[in-house]
Amino acid sequence: MQPFHALPHEYPLLSLIPFTLTLLAPYRWFLIEFAVWMTLVAGLIYLVLKQCRSTGAAIAFAFYLVLGNWATALARFDLIPVGLTLGAVILAERSRWRWAFTLLALAILLKFYALVLIPPLFIAQQLRFRQSKWYSIHRWDGMIAFVAVCAIVTTISLLLSVNGTLGPLAYFQSRPVQVESLGAVALWLGSFLGYPVHYAYTFGSLNAFSALSSKVSLSGSFFFVLGLLYTYWLQWRGKLDIFTASLLALLISMIAGKIFSPQYLMWVAPFIAYVGKSNWRWLVSWGIVCALTTGIYPFIYNAYASDAVPRVPIFYPLVLLRGVIILAIIFALFYRAARNQGTADLPLLNQAVAGKADQSSM
Repeated sequence: MQPFHALPHEYPLLSLIPFTLTLLAPYRWFLIEFAVWMTLVAGLIYLVLKQCRSTGAAIAFAFYLVLGNWATALARFDLIPVGLTLGAVILAERSRWRWAFTLLALAILLKFYALVLIPPLFIAQQLRFRQSKWYSIHRWDGMIAFVAVCAIVTTISLLLSVNGTLGPLAYFQSRPVQVESLGAVALWLGSFLGYPVHYAYTFGSLNAFSALSSKVSLSGSFFFVLGLLYTYWLQWRGKLDIFTASLLALLISMIAGKIFSPQYLMWVAPFIAYVGKSNWRWLVSWGIVCALTTGIYPFIYNAYASDAVPRVPIFYPLVLLRGVIILAIIFALFYRAARNQGTADLPLLNQAVAGKADQSSM
């Protein structure tokens, strides 16, 4: 392959940018410089939450980040797309559609997980201009900006490497069930019914394999699609605001996917902080999810050999408990939204978990 034509096998083209920034210092300082960059990004997200929501929301974000991602936040580039998605939704809430969709496009071109946020932004724009004709530019200027950014970057990526551009799609399709996912819990439970599970380190993670793997993966995909469609439908009916719809979409993609990595908590941390603010019920419930995740990684992973991790007696009970809490949050949001009789003008997350909005944010 020609120089400067190799692309990441798992991520899109723009994922090279965070690592390119570290070339400003000698290579031996790579880890430190990368951590400094991510610290600056985390600080920027904190300031955005403080300015656009409340000090309580900013502190809650910092709490979730430290408790759940102290081992990963500064070693991964996830905070960059996280900041972009937060900015996109805030701008969309303020009807800055072209900028909102531009930021979302950049986030997706860094990490594909943000794809699930396209419908919440698009639906919000359509609802905002529902009195306009369907062909009005006000309905489509955001999506036009989104397509333009994606087309430009994808064209550059294809010119550099066709295989490198399309490779991540096949990579994700071929990935097996990772041991920290809820699907792996299903395989573990199946082992008590006569379906043995074995583990292997592939695709950069420890994965579970069983005769039930294909059925579990298919079931996860089904509930992933079903959950997203129900979320978007609720938003279209005016029962979910854009922040709650975005949070639900991210939570569903986390829990229904074949992979669950600790850095995934970063994806939702600013959204939970934005709509939950300093409400103690949110701090406790999501704080437990963060603590369980940290208990799994790095503590269990560092205490045992990698291939022995899923055989640690407490491992799968912790994964199951974390999954149950996330599912409880999702169903609480659905229940509250379904009972909502009016248009969702304010985030419903506090109401779903706490029963009423937090009126004492700092």
